[in-house]
Amino acid sequence: MDWNHIIAAAGTLILVMDPPGTAPLVQGLLQQIPPHRRRRVLLRELFFVLILLLFFYFLGKGLLGWMGISTGSLNISGGIMLFIIAIGMVFPTRRSPHASLSNTEIFIVPVAVPLIVGPAAISVVMMQAALCETGIQKLEGFTAIVLSWLVTATLLVLSGRILSLLGEKGTTALTRLMGTILILLAVQMILNGITHYITTLQVTP
Repeated sequence: MDWNHIIAAAGTLILVMDPPGTAPLVQGLLQQIPPHRRRRVLLRELFFVLILLLFFYFLGKGLLGWMGISTGSLNISGGIMLFIIAIGMVFPTRRSPHASLSNTEIFIVPVAVPLIVGPAAISVVMMQAALCETGIQKLEGFTAIVLSWLVTATLLVLSGRILSLLGEKGTTALTRLMGTILILLAVQMILNGITHYITTLQVTP
């Protein structure tokens, strides 16, 4: 297996799920739950995250074929969504995304979906699945998803301690740094999609 490719794919997915940016929201939502249940609820939500990622990974290629969506289209649309999310990370708004969810029971929504597994993460996973042509590549993609999930889950489980160490300014700085990197990845995805589209136009009928 190509571990450079695995680490790169896992790194992209980690950036998309954005554990530092998601952690304050997750911790805020967990405040409505009794302290003795918070860790168990968070682990349950993280389990759902892994199931959802693997679901879209293994069914992604079939879904794309059924809907008639090309790899180029997925690259461009995924890149646009990543770009919008990245802009929000670099230039955050002041409104609280979980303000209207304070009285909602946490079960898959809103922690697993859409805070962790949002449209961008789903697009990235489906795109990775669409690019897999061999069994080894499929195994590499699976390994990348599990690796990214382990890192994200570890950071979110330890997020209470990490946030207290970083402080508000440290968390904001880290989130903006990850957002900047994500902008670069988003632009590259869009360029890859445009290149794929131009290549298909040049194919002789």
